[in-house]
Amino acid sequence: MASQAAQAAQVSGTPTLDATEASALRVAFSSATALGELSNLTQFSNMSTKAFDLAAYSLNSTQTGCYRPGALPVALAQNDTCLLGWYCPASSDSFPPQYCPPFEQCTVIRSTKGTCNVQGVLEPHICADGFYCQPGGKQQVVCPKGTFCPSGSYQPMKCSFGAICAQGSRRQIVTVPLGITVAIDIALAIVVLVGFAISKWRKSRPKQYTTLDQNDGGGDDIELLAAQSVVDKSASPRLSVSTPREDAIKPLRPSSTHTRRASGMVDNMDGAMDEDNLSQFDDLEAIEDDFHNSPDMQRFIRSMSKTIETNSIGLSFDFENLSFETRGGKKILQDITGTMPRGSCWGVMGGSGAGKSTFVNVLMGKMSATSGSIKINGWSKDMHKYKKLIGYVPQDDVLFPELTVRENILHSARIRLPASWRDKAIQDHVDSLIACLQLTHVQHSRVGDARAPVISGGQRKRVNIGMELAAAPMAIFLDEPTSGLDATSAATIMRLLKAISRLGVTTIAIIHQPREQIFYGFDQLLLLAQGRSVYSGATEDVQQYFEGLGFAFPQRSNPADTLIDIITGDGAQYTLGAGRRETDVRTLIDEWKSRGQYGMHFQRHLTVSLDGSQAKRNRRTSNQSINSTVEQEESLRRTMKARGATWPAQVFYCWKRAMTQQVRNATSFFFEIGVGGLAGVIIGLSAFAANGHLFQGVYHLPFTMLSSAVDYNSTPQIGLLGAMAIGLAASAPGFWVFGEEKMMYYRETASGHSRSAYYLGKLLSTLVRIALSSLHFTVFLGVLATPLISFPRMYAANLLYFWCIYGLASVVSMLVKREDGPLIAVLASLVIGVLGGVAPPLSKVKMWHVEWLWRMSPGVWFTESYVTENWTPMGYLYQTDLASKTIGFTLGQFGSDVGILFLIGCVYRVIAYLALIMVNRDKQR
Repeated sequence: MASQAAQAAQVSGTPTLDATEASALRVAFSSATALGELSNLTQFSNMSTKAFDLAAYSLNSTQTGCYRPGALPVALAQNDTCLLGWYCPASSDSFPPQYCPPFEQCTVIRSTKGTCNVQGVLEPHICADGFYCQPGGKQQVVCPKGTFCPSGSYQPMKCSFGAICAQGSRRQIVTVPLGITVAIDIALAIVVLVGFAISKWRKSRPKQYTTLDQNDGGGDDIELLAAQSVVDKSASPRLSVSTPREDAIKPLRPSSTHTRRASGMVDNMDGAMDEDNLSQFDDLEAIEDDFHNSPDMQRFIRSMSKTIETNSIGLSFDFENLSFETRGGKKILQDITGTMPRGSCWGVMGGSGAGKSTFVNVLMGKMSATSGSIKINGWSKDMHKYKKLIGYVPQDDVLFPELTVRENILHSARIRLPASWRDKAIQDHVDSLIACLQLTHVQHSRVGDARAPVISGGQRKRVNIGMELAAAPMAIFLDEPTSGLDATSAATIMRLLKAISRLGVTTIAIIHQPREQIFYGFDQLLLLAQGRSVYSGATEDVQQYFEGLGFAFPQRSNPADTLIDIITGDGAQYTLGAGRRETDVRTLIDEWKSRGQYGMHFQRHLTVSLDGSQAKRNRRTSNQSINSTVEQEESLRRTMKARGATWPAQVFYCWKRAMTQQVRNATSFFFEIGVGGLAGVIIGLSAFAANGHLFQGVYHLPFTMLSSAVDYNSTPQIGLLGAMAIGLAASAPGFWVFGEEKMMYYRETASGHSRSAYYLGKLLSTLVRIALSSLHFTVFLGVLATPLISFPRMYAANLLYFWCIYGLASVVSMLVKREDGPLIAVLASLVIGVLGGVAPPLSKVKMWHVEWLWRMSPGVWFTESYVTENWTPMGYLYQTDLASKTIGFTLGQFGSDVGILFLIGCVYRVIAYLALIMVNRDKQR
């Protein structure tokens, strides 16, 4: 090599050294490098640079210890120093470890975060994958079975129970969580299949009909009862239902005025009803009596009597000069005055914009009247306080489609009946109600929805009404209960309303152009036009009243249609010749104000008393009446106080219902946890090639010179991608927790349901979904990416981030429309994922002085927890403090990270709850 160097020097024109000089130089270099004292070669300081380089290049590895020709080593220590995780087989105190300039290929490998072979005899080497180097670094031992050894291990790391860790493993593959996940999935599938089989068996059982009409919606005439029983004489002593007098309870058959011809139109007709119509109404009257006296109805009556402390079931409403106007000054109602006695069955009619819904809402306390007064049972009270005693049936069938007929009604009963009732009594109450509703044969069928109906429209409407009757209300309001139903279904609903009123429950329904049979089913009628009343009284007298105003009702026409035409200002067609008069709405309002409202000639009150002694009550003295009124008010207060399940019971029932919904929605439930697992697979595959090596930093001194390019991004990127994947997987399901059933929430809270109990019950029901989704995500991410973080800690971090996303989605569901919610929830989850401190790095954010904004995002704490648990175990090998400062995360506070994740999720839920109770407050009254 010396001769080659000399020849090269001659060619280049460089002076050569003679043999003596070269020999002396080699000895000096060898002794100096062995002692790590190259800087002490002062005797060669007067040599030219080229001469010195030529001398150095002439040395070989046996003289310098470096494999690269001409490479001069750098001593790394004064003695035999070998840090933890390093392999130093050739070094000693006499020949300490040294650094050798690498070959070009090694330089490339190190620049790409790799580790190349040693570049010199005394150069230390990082302990290889699958091996561990005991302290001192003189021996590299293969990692035994049951342990794993990542690069730079000084002792084997024990594998988790059941993990795959063969001899020489560089990472562990956790299998126990995977097995648990598979077992849970199989168990869930079995539960769903068993539930489906039970449901199918229930539907296939022979149906026992105890109802009036076994085939709802068939279009045939209403069938008579299959069996008739005598009214149970052993009724509760507190309940005494008197048989209504002939002049008190009117049958469905109308008075003779129904077929009265308009005077002057047909002189040869005397107004007699044809035989077919008479037969029809006689049948309906007989069916109504049978229905009221049936054993099921009597059971229901006795059950209702136990829920009240008063001596009569219904509520009476007295309203005077009732008016309502919007904030913009538009008058909706003006000077409505009237009385609705307990036990009466009222129909509220009017054209579009007449104020029907507003009147009913004011009467129920959903809206506050601008002026006027309302008295309940003779007392001026805020109707909003009586919401536990009334029922409201909306026009749309607001039901839980996943629940069965019985489950919908039973939940309402459990929540709203007195807390002192045992569950068996509640079940019996619901049984009798379902029988009265003629729903026994479909009680175990799911309700379904408009997209996938299971039961008929008439049956859905009866379930809708049954949810209110289950609470044993003292008054019930209905919004167009027969709209959209066929003739048979509508007749069934009307018969049910009549039966309810005969119990003493005040029944008030908004109706819009009903069929003739439905129209005459109401005892009393309130007609509204332009926000004012034009008639309030007995239905059988309405035709007589308007005929007295000069209108004529055509024969064989629906009187309800005629009335609508008249009160909407289109009544000119019903007046005759010389008798034609003003038919505008203003005239009708003035006529009623002068003839009807103050005379009260046409108002006939219908009252059903529980003590059956109306005649005696009429003979009571004035003082006795006052005492009775006071006692009635006190008993009403006791009734209201007793209503409603306890708060913990309401939480439990809401949780149970929500869990049942999830089981019934098995497809979406499994899809959700499947998406969570798929997200874990995708993120795990992105890190699979790293073989668990997700962090590489700068080595501790004195081996810093041997460091390869650092990898500070792999672990944070796992956190970033994981946060975004969890956001995509959980945001939409989190939105539908509340976004799908707002209408049901409004209905229940308006009836006295505890809002906090509902919210907490729903919140608790999501824990199972969160736990399973995060489990699937964590299992697949852990199996594929194999990070150093332990499975329990990784699961805790993922679980709490799912918790945060569900909370954030809940906030979105309270504030935006149902149609826009899922997309906005996904966007919000992506935003907080990006604010995870990865891009831009948190260190840069600190320079902008806006770290507080990033710290408000759960993404930062989630990523920081991953960084802590994957970097800290390698702190003996790398300068983790330098890495932490470079990227901006704080290490060593995993407990704080996950704790703050939990708190952020709680804050989201508090915000969501506040939004739930504050947004659309008018719908919750």
